[in-house]
This record gives sequence, structure tokens and C-alpha cells, in this order.
Amino acid sequence: MPNTTPYERDMRIIYDVLTKNVLVTFRGEIDMLGPFTDQKTAVDAAEDFCRRRGWAG
Repeated sequence: MPNTTPYERDMRIIYDVLTKNVLVTFRGEIDMLGPFTDQKTAVDAAEDFCRRRGWAG
């Protein structure tokens, strides 16, 4: 089932197709995660990363 909880106001998840990394901006902090095998895996990992930091998504 797809996530329907909106991202927080300044929450950003940006996937880089060249490096296969994902850039996560969450609550004033910027983190780079990866590399990942594909975009869906990267976004899922980034959302989980934010959940562990308090996002209700």
C-alpha cells in the first residue's frame, strides 16, 4: 500500500540517477544515503530514515 502521509514542510527526498544515492533533507539536517539498486528502494529507505527521526509517515 503506497504511503499517503504528506512529507513535512521542509522534508525533501531527491534521488540521483547517476550515483544512485538519495539526498534527504529533514528537520534542518541534510544526509546522503546509498547507493541503492533503484529509485524505489532509495525512496523507501529515505522515508524509513525520516520515520526513525520522528516523521509520522
